[in-house]
Amino acid sequence: MDLSDSTRLSQLDSSPLVMPLQSLAVVQDRPTALRETLPAAGVGPSAPPIHRGSMIATPWRGFWRGMGDMVWQALCRLGGAPGPDPEVQEPWQRAATRRRRTLLLLVVLSAAGATALLNEVLPVIENNALRVAQIALYGLLFAWVAAGFFTAMMGFWVQLRGDRFALRAQDVADQPLGPEARTAVIMPICNEQVSTVFAGLRATCESLAKAGGSRLVDFYVLSDTSDPQVRAAELAAWAELRTQLGASGRVYYRWRQHRTKRKSGNVADFCRRWGKNYRYMVVLDADSVMSGDGILSMVRLMEAHPRAGII
Repeated sequence: MDLSDSTRLSQLDSSPLVMPLQSLAVVQDRPTALRETLPAAGVGPSAPPIHRGSMIATPWRGFWRGMGDMVWQALCRLGGAPGPDPEVQEPWQRAATRRRRTLLLLVVLSAAGATALLNEVLPVIENNALRVAQIALYGLLFAWVAAGFFTAMMGFWVQLRGDRFALRAQDVADQPLGPEARTAVIMPICNEQVSTVFAGLRATCESLAKAGGSRLVDFYVLSDTSDPQVRAAELAAWAELRTQLGASGRVYYRWRQHRTKRKSGNVADFCRRWGKNYRYMVVLDADSVMSGDGILSMVRLMEAHPRAGII
């Protein structure tokens, strides 16, 4: 995910007030049982210095206002209002526009045909309003099903014939990565099985080190765990992982005291605190395992296609 455009993450907005751990050896405000399980000094700070950045949320105008804005923009384009110059659009953009229009046309035609057929075969009843509502609901649901069907068929066609506009890792396999392509791999967790989480994270870190990408990538374990015993186990596992990796990997741990907006708030809190340090971000689930080559391939693809928002 490209972190240069904060509006892409406006839906993740939250404002948790949390102080990062600076050294696990000097934590004084934790419960006694938790402090006793903290690793000794030497593993380094649990998080880098905060480098705050703003995330200005785009206000939601509501469903109907949003639909009205979309219809108005479409009418303006049909009326000849100036729009994006097709000459400056890239080939994949023109292809995407044609495909979206084709999909919309197929969905509308199939839904209209099915609705007209139902109107012919549905018996006339005394309550005509109920009959109209039934036909309208049928048309809406048919369009929903048709959209899924034609999307699947288009995907099948692309898998069968290939897509010359697709992003392919083979095309950028030999592209060098500069130091400015820094990437954060974050793993939001909440009361997960600690051994599974850190075993997968260790495998990912070791694979990335073998691929030669450790200099560009930092790992963050973003914990929303509420159970003190699980949190203590997370801290111990994190310290052990840091010790095992040594200089071959940078792994940080952050725990939020206030679980504002759950996972989305967890990610937003990271973006506000450290997002400015990185150009790209990879979000892992608690049970995710990725190869180092896979992470570096995605970074290369983003470098080669800077207008891509999400891969």
